[in-house]
Amino acid sequence: MQFEVQKNILLKALADVNGAVEKKNTISVLQNIKIDAKQGKINLYATDMDILVHSSFDCAIIKEGSTTVPAQMFFDIVRKIPETSVSIIKESETILHLKAGKSKYNLPCIDANEFPNLSEGELSEEYEIDGAKFSRMIDKTRFAISNDETRYYLNGLFVQAIKNDETSELRCVATDGHRLAVANCQTHINQNFGVIIPKKSVNEIRRIIDGCEKIKIQVSRVKIKVIAGNSVLVSKLIDGEFPDYEKVLPKNNPHAIKLSKKNFFDSIDRVSTVANDKHRSLKLGIETGKINLQVSTNEGSFAHEEIDIEYNNDKIETGFNSRYLLEVIGQVDKEELTIHFKDAFSPALVEANELGAVYVIMPIRI
Repeated sequence: MQFEVQKNILLKALADVNGAVEKKNTISVLQNIKIDAKQGKINLYATDMDILVHSSFDCAIIKEGSTTVPAQMFFDIVRKIPETSVSIIKESETILHLKAGKSKYNLPCIDANEFPNLSEGELSEEYEIDGAKFSRMIDKTRFAISNDETRYYLNGLFVQAIKNDETSELRCVATDGHRLAVANCQTHINQNFGVIIPKKSVNEIRRIIDGCEKIKIQVSRVKIKVIAGNSVLVSKLIDGEFPDYEKVLPKNNPHAIKLSKKNFFDSIDRVSTVANDKHRSLKLGIETGKINLQVSTNEGSFAHEEIDIEYNNDKIETGFNSRYLLEVIGQVDKEELTIHFKDAFSPALVEANELGAVYVIMPIRI
């Protein structure tokens, strides 16, 4: 195998696949990237047996062939070398030679035949969706994915297509039981489905679709395939049933407050500096024209701020985990947000005009 390519082209392809590698895997070949050079195209593959990522680019190949090399080492070398052309030669079954300008490197190889093949299986028809919209939906929801392995069905992003007579909608939903994030956009998918994509796969999908105007997806009961430009990702899905999140979305929260996103975020950030309990408890006192934010601790630390708001209704005193509240408010990229309350003990709904997402946050007792 022998070919020559510009550093920036090789680095982009490596960046797309490198994240799929399981760095601590005890199976040596799974720590490697497979390089396959044939028919004028270089194909790079990486897998941890749950995700397979494939990226390719056109190249004038001097000699066809294939091998596998340590992923992180290969990526780091290419990332650090100067902007120049890179010459890659498979010198033997165990050595890959890389040359860039006056720099030379030898990397250990493992035979490409030992690299596993993650079959795609039967997938649905191919659906084209807007890459920027899907990226935004992921960004607006993935922070709420749970890390609690006892509820494994929450350890991923629920992607749901809803088709009715007039429209079709794609939703991304994540929850950890403390907060719920729902983002949506209009699509042309003509089939209903709901799949749970593991957190690691979500992050890799977000990586490969970055900057893509259009992407394509296919799903089955057990796998999802995402095609973005010259990169393809195939991932296993979480085998479980995602909770009925629509039951959690508050339908009757009559007390709505409107306020500046920045002022609210900054005030919470300041007063929560003194919070030291497990829940980082923040007390909110809402009354006509203002909201009081208060944090106090058993050691005597205390913080209080007052913000002017648009509100003229019953007084409400409630509490939230300040970190969770900051993370939710941080997703609102609008100047003004609205929070809907029912009472002191019911979930609050956070939204903003034309945000394309809504959030639910559970209160805590203070």
